[in-house]
Amino acid sequence: MREARMAMGQIWMMPKTPPIWGQKEHWQALLDSATEGICGLDPDGRSMLVNRAAADMLGFSPEEMLGAVLHDLVHRHGPGQVEEIAGCQVHSIFLGKQPAGHWAGALVRKDGMELAVEISSEPVVVDGVQQGVAVTLREAGSMFAEERALWKLEKLASIGQLASSIAHEINNPLESITNLLYLIQHANEMDEVRQYAGLAQDELQRVTEITLQTLRFHRQHTRPVEVDMTELLSSVMALYTGRLLVRDVAIDLKLKAAPKIVCLEGEVRQVINNLVRNALDAMPGGGMLYVRLHGQRDADTGARGVRLTVADTGEGISNVIMPRLFQPFQTTKEMTGTGLGLWVSKGIVEKHGGSIRFRTRRGTSRHGTAFTVWLPVEPSVSLSPEAD
Repeated sequence: MREARMAMGQIWMMPKTPPIWGQKEHWQALLDSATEGICGLDPDGRSMLVNRAAADMLGFSPEEMLGAVLHDLVHRHGPGQVEEIAGCQVHSIFLGKQPAGHWAGALVRKDGMELAVEISSEPVVVDGVQQGVAVTLREAGSMFAEERALWKLEKLASIGQLASSIAHEINNPLESITNLLYLIQHANEMDEVRQYAGLAQDELQRVTEITLQTLRFHRQHTRPVEVDMTELLSSVMALYTGRLLVRDVAIDLKLKAAPKIVCLEGEVRQVINNLVRNALDAMPGGGMLYVRLHGQRDADTGARGVRLTVADTGEGISNVIMPRLFQPFQTTKEMTGTGLGLWVSKGIVEKHGGSIRFRTRRGTSRHGTAFTVWLPVEPSVSLSPEAD
């Protein structure tokens, strides 16, 4: 990064340098000798310098990249689908506006293929004035790709389990509607018909509510948004009404006033879903589900945030599993769990600058497990969504 910044600084101040080293060709040759991708961007994020490694990595020719806004070339959902620049963490990195100046994730090559990369950026300052930004790109190793694959696996597993819950939730009112239509067909009085039709309408409204909650559940935001955690938690819990009844699980839900938080809504929703689902699975014979939400400041920094607790009255977690609970493929669910849910949840929470802890008790009259998540009102790190 230091050599790249030096080369770009020399090029930007060419009139003040000696003729030999002031020639752009010499500094371009230096950049092209680097194995990492290097781009020199102007204050608007346009590529003014591009080395061969960066062009090859991203599938463009240097000529195609020069003069183009780098963000628009490589941060896309697919061909022609450019990620919005406003509020985009990657674009902020390219402009040198992120204090950390580092980001890891997926860019999109010219051919539409995803490329796992690590990006670093540092301002180029000449005579006390920022002239641009030096950006380096490194292809992420196989471990990063494997981690992304595990995230996708957990997301698919969550979708499958959620689909099962939704099917059950919708089936109940549909069965009621079928029975009510039968009664309407055989009703002798108009008052009976109106009564049955009114009940059927109520059941259809229930189906509509479930459908809307499902759509909200899978609504994805590609950048952080302000979220009301009370509404978010309530929307997740609404999808578990049927399972709570079938499992004979009573719920003690207490939601106190809590500040809104800035987060990737879809990912935080996934964390809540994982914790609630795990709590239900821990009580196959019934029990009590405790859910608490309230505002709380961080004890160390004083930062404002929200605290969510999800607790069950299951058997508790064994001493063997506890030390590895947040590692991949650790599960207490025998054949029904992927062992990825808590690992993914921990990654999401920590990416948002928060924390996740648990306490558990076994073999006593008050057995069970409680997970507590704390999330800051404003994330302390750059956020980017995991790829779908």
